[in-house]
Amino acid sequence: MANINQPTDVQEPRFEAAYDRLLPEIDALPASALVVINIDVPSAVTSAIGAWREISTLRSELAAKLKDFDLAQFDKLEAYALATGHAHALYMAASAPAGLTQLSEEVAKVRELLLSDAVALAKRGVFDGQKLKELKGPPGYKNIAFDLLALVAMFREKWSVLDGKTLIQPAELKAAQLLADRLISAVGEREQTPVQAVDAAERRQRAFSLFVNAYDQARRAIQYVRWAEGDVDSIAPSLYSGRGNSNVRRRGAEGTEPVAPVPVVQVQAPVAVNGGGAGSPQAPVAGLPGGAPFTAS
Repeated sequence: MANINQPTDVQEPRFEAAYDRLLPEIDALPASALVVINIDVPSAVTSAIGAWREISTLRSELAAKLKDFDLAQFDKLEAYALATGHAHALYMAASAPAGLTQLSEEVAKVRELLLSDAVALAKRGVFDGQKLKELKGPPGYKNIAFDLLALVAMFREKWSVLDGKTLIQPAELKAAQLLADRLISAVGEREQTPVQAVDAAERRQRAFSLFVNAYDQARRAIQYVRWAEGDVDSIAPSLYSGRGNSNVRRRGAEGTEPVAPVPVVQVQAPVAVNGGGAGSPQAPVAGLPGGAPFTAS
């Protein structure tokens, strides 16, 4: 079986391919295992993919020193990161239809152009200034779209007076109307597909949870076997670097507020010696820095 992390064709879209391969596992992840997304997903994915080459070189050492270490999960770490990247892209696409932001910016520009001319004409008594004040304006896609339609209607209503006395042409008014129509239609399509956005958000969280859990386990293992070298951050940098609290918070199956796990106490690595007694260093404790994270104490 081909390694899930390595596409057989160099032209294969790696992110989408990893997502498709892992989709059954993503969908099967229980709600109790979900991790709250409280970091920038693209940054985390990029960091993990960049670190994977060096992380993967430690596979044999981890397997030899940690008998209970989950190598199957470790081997899919890069694939988890790639799948999370694609899930994030699908989420972004479902959350905001392609081109909606750009379209709204175009509508806003045309609205401001017509409005500035309308205000000038209102001062000359051609337009009702009170009607211009009733325009809702930004923010909101709907507001700017319907404002533009209202302005087009006002210009057309007075066109017999304005014809030949303004730089605005009938073709511009028609183009403005079509532009507003497109924006309203795009917003309507987005509002009619909330289920798609919800599904995309859920799958992104599931993929992210698999990815973060695998990366966290790999990082803990590397910290243990490389404790003396103290280079875990250069090999597998924390995905939560720069944040006040790097603990991953989880949400229970019942949807309760996530609770942060007990933090790992950062202590000087103990050195095991024979004898013991008062003041003597103790043997490493499982789960703590310098102690085996995957074996019983």
